[in-house]
Amino acid sequence: MKKLKFLVLVIVLLFLNVSILAQTQKQDPSPEWTEDPDQKTRIGKEDSNEDMLEGKPLPKSTNFLVYGASIGSPGSINFNLGYYYKDVVLRVSGGKWNPHWWGGQVDIGYSFWKTPVIAHSISIVFGRFEVDPFESEIGRGGQNSYPSGSSFPGYTHRDSTYEDLILRSYVTEQSPDLALYLEYESRDRQKVHLSQQYVGLTYDFLLGNFFLQVGGGIGKGDYKNPQLLIQIGYLFDTR
Repeated sequence: MKKLKFLVLVIVLLFLNVSILAQTQKQDPSPEWTEDPDQKTRIGKEDSNEDMLEGKPLPKSTNFLVYGASIGSPGSINFNLGYYYKDVVLRVSGGKWNPHWWGGQVDIGYSFWKTPVIAHSISIVFGRFEVDPFESEIGRGGQNSYPSGSSFPGYTHRDSTYEDLILRSYVTEQSPDLALYLEYESRDRQKVHLSQQYVGLTYDFLLGNFFLQVGGGIGKGDYKNPQLLIQIGYLFDTR
């Protein structure tokens, strides 16, 4: 009888242990390990769509096109087109607004520091421009004198010399109407055409779509050396 009771007690204890173990396994919060057909182990039922875990890609820091407009040298109002290829920067800018108001510039640069947002570079630039300022002042561009609108002796200089005054006085005595016409052709408000070609070195800064170029150049033409080169503009890009 005692052996029977002992056997029943052992069976009851075994049953209770199995029930407790099953309950513990059911409440176990540890993830379930599953195996993919490609022999890669995953935890639980992880979504196989990896694209959902990937964020939006960052803009490129190189190999992109820029285009837009700027104000400043060489054409006062410029259209810009350029390409950032690895560490090399190629850019052209310029515009033409009338036969005597135009400018163009070519930049070859090196981008020494860049991120998806900012690009710093230095460039060697080659350019040429022509302007026709209205009532331009003597010496503003380094000029000593401006030609007038007439080739008649005594009227060839916009700022008449002593010899010019003698000739003009003689013409006025002989024909007042002719003197008035010649004076009109050589009047102070006569436009002049100034041109310059140059080579220079600039620092270029591209922050998002904001573009700044500043530097100096030397060349030959109607302006003094050195010359200030500056452009400020807005450039779209393909990053």
